[in-house]
Amino acid sequence: MNQTQDCYRGALVGAAVGDALGATVDDLPRSEVKQKYGVHREIVGGGRLQLKPGEVGVDTQLALAVSEALIANPDVDLKEIVKHLTESFAKLKGGKGAGPTTRAVLEALKPRAKDLFAAARKVWQQGGDVAGSGCVVRVAPIGLLRRVMFQELISETISVCRLTHFDQRCVDACIAFNFGISYLTSGKDPSKLLFKTWRFLMDARSSKEYRETVGEQEPQQDMVRFLKQVNEIQYDDLKANGLAIETTQAAYWLVLNAIDFEEGLVRAVNLGGDAATLGAVAGALLGARFGEQAIPERWLASITIREQLEKAADRLCKLGEPKK
Repeated sequence: MNQTQDCYRGALVGAAVGDALGATVDDLPRSEVKQKYGVHREIVGGGRLQLKPGEVGVDTQLALAVSEALIANPDVDLKEIVKHLTESFAKLKGGKGAGPTTRAVLEALKPRAKDLFAAARKVWQQGGDVAGSGCVVRVAPIGLLRRVMFQELISETISVCRLTHFDQRCVDACIAFNFGISYLTSGKDPSKLLFKTWRFLMDARSSKEYRETVGEQEPQQDMVRFLKQVNEIQYDDLKANGLAIETTQAAYWLVLNAIDFEEGLVRAVNLGGDAATLGAVAGALLGARFGEQAIPERWLASITIREQLEKAADRLCKLGEPKK
């Protein structure tokens, strides 16, 4: 297995590991995590989501659904993606860990709808000032498929994000995250990741694809500004609050300050709060940086859908190779 394939597997399996590890302490204040577990570092299930050890929640399940849709049709057919998303969500018992936006949209979304964005647009218009992070890990397969095709990465990340999360802040967080996925799985220098990401996002916002779909308005929260702050903040400043901008900022801080996969992910989930989602987002970036072989075997062995994720990662790796 070459380095790129290892990093592809690391991204998808790393998200699952973060999801499963974080689920136990999901929705707990970080002070309660410390009081109850000291340092939480084992996949034991339980928590408010009542997952079995190694079982994953909605974040990873929907990322796998998008992966399978892309493998079935690498030309990125949104109806195919919606079909996989809605079928996967229907199989989840109560949509374990699903945020209110994801749940509301996927319960209303239909693969044959004339306007596939109508449900997300309606939920966004009715939901007020909320830009949740439930979309972020779900777009990772686009980052893997379009690793070297940046125009497609931008336009397709926007589309897949907006199938459930219509808010501009969600779009910006997803673009930043997916650039990180493409950059790290390419084996590039992590020390340049932060600068490269916020420059990429600025360029993406000025692109025709972005302006025609998202618009030219100033974002309510600027993902670029939050990325620029990463080198100025400390671990205790990180927020695992379930919002797309803060979650992506925290994940970038964690991956850039990580000694290895394990310590980076342990620090992520011990923030408490929306630990399953931050665990999944940080786990994907950490896995993209360090590869699957850097993930502790005790964690890997527990993941119930590891083989499915590895197969999906291998297919996306082949599909994402530059065309000769």
